[in-house]
Amino acid sequence: MSNPDQSQMRQDCPSQRECMEMLQMIVDGEASPDQKEQFFKHHLEECMPCFKNYHLEVAIRQLLKTKCASQAPQELVDSIKAKVSQNLAH
Repeated sequence: MSNPDQSQMRQDCPSQRECMEMLQMIVDGEASPDQKEQFFKHHLEECMPCFKNYHLEVAIRQLLKTKCASQAPQELVDSIKAKVSQNLAH
């Protein structure tokens, strides 16, 4: 991903919920290569909130990987994902 000119980026996201879902799919490794390319090239480089959210999510996950010795139970992960999705729907 290139380093976009942040002064030219949108300061609000017209499709915040869909973008958060796509960001989660990307960082979870669930997005296809085409989905990732489309999102990175046609949205992330133009949308400041999504650009920041992506980099924040990546940084948080890297930090958690280095600080957590064991993986969270899948049931807990699924529960958290469901709650986040519910909150985004409101």
